[in-house]
Amino acid sequence: MKEKLWVRRVREDDDREAFEKIFREYYKRLHGFAYTYVEERTAAEDIVQSVFLKIWTDRKNWDPPGTVKQYLFASVRNEALNILRHEKIVIETRESVIESFREHHQAKKAETAETEALRLKIEEGIEKLPHRCRQIFLLNRRSGLTYTEIADYLGISINTVNTQMGRALKSLRDTLSDYLPALVSGSIISFFF
Repeated sequence: MKEKLWVRRVREDDDREAFEKIFREYYKRLHGFAYTYVEERTAAEDIVQSVFLKIWTDRKNWDPPGTVKQYLFASVRNEALNILRHEKIVIETRESVIESFREHHQAKKAETAETEALRLKIEEGIEKLPHRCRQIFLLNRRSGLTYTEIADYLGISINTVNTQMGRALKSLRDTLSDYLPALVSGSIISFFF
């Protein structure tokens, strides 16, 4: 009966003293009860404090059905279960993100190995080109010179530059035919072809 009086005083009179009496009466038992769910002292304290904070914040409407004890223990249980559900979601999300990162990292690692093998094969193909053909190809693709600029620089005709570039590209396509799908999907194609 005294608890119902405390509840009425909290609800109708904003009576802090009555609220503190309820708090002191149940805090220790509620803390122990919350601990059975979360198994962590600070988390259990937070749960109990959260329940009492909600009661005080909404005290004008606070009218627990049944006993105060039943209400408080049910509220602590619900708060603890909400926290556990939230933690489970956080853990599952974290694990999912970590797994996605791991898969992405492994894919990138494999892609990097493929790209490196392709790059080496391209370099090998370029090295196999005849000297003048290789020189013209590199001036165009690595130095960014136009056919006209290459012709002026080397003192040869534009037709010679055009013919040598055609030979270089055909030779590289033949050398890299096994790698063509990787070339098409990668950015290396724009650099060399």
